[in-house]
Amino acid sequence: MPGDDSIDQNRVYDGKRPETTVYVAGGMGLTRVAVAGDRVGRFTLAHGGDVRDVAGGAGRLLVGTATDVLREAEEGFDRTEFGPAAAVGRGTHPIAAGPDGDVAVLQGEGWDPVGTVSEPRAADGDLLAAGDGVYRVTAGGLDRLREGAATDVAAAGPYAACPDGLYELPDRRLRDGEHTAVAVSGCHAHAVTGGDLFVRRDGWDRCELSADGPVADVAGDGSVYAVTTTGTLLVRADPERTADGHSGWRSRALGVREVRRLAVP
Repeated sequence: MPGDDSIDQNRVYDGKRPETTVYVAGGMGLTRVAVAGDRVGRFTLAHGGDVRDVAGGAGRLLVGTATDVLREAEEGFDRTEFGPAAAVGRGTHPIAAGPDGDVAVLQGEGWDPVGTVSEPRAADGDLLAAGDGVYRVTAGGLDRLREGAATDVAAAGPYAACPDGLYELPDRRLRDGEHTAVAVSGCHAHAVTGGDLFVRRDGWDRCELSADGPVADVAGDGSVYAVTTTGTLLVRADPERTADGHSGWRSRALGVREVRRLAVP
């Protein structure tokens, strides 16, 4: 599933716009996308099959699939023998949660069980969002930071997106209503509610996006990346990282379906 042009062909790569690799997880597999500044270049299928979650950290990738958790290797991905995964995270240690709620930490080459949660949904860093709360996962066990269902977490806040609002952990409510995703990029937080993306500045402003379909997830590494459930990747970079010196959202359809998650290692 390669794209029809590359970043080099578009001549948008230079020292000011270093290339970033973004990964999109969904029912068709894991898609690897090259981005420079606010320009989306070549994209390829990095791993086929049903990918439930993807997490990046320290330049490395962890992939949760319907059959196992995969760890990025020099060529492709290695199996870790965890089994089916509902959520994965890369914090102090790689973490994973199975559909049955069992949570484990990867120590060396093996998984150490640390506890059980109800309906694991998403992870970021050492935080895990589940149907019965938000947990901090450590090699010693699970520390519940907040009770009540959560859909997503951002360790940099720390924030939790929940069915009844967006929270700064543990219990400071920032927004009302159902929220499905949250991320922090630089000094800005982004949250998804009702399929729309909002950014926190002085208040919360709705982002005007040039793509159809509801937003599935959002991530950042200085620039901000969002992806819709219908497979359109959106990028917003600071002016000094763009080809024309202007900011704003750019988008490109990737041709993938059943999109769930987004990660930048």
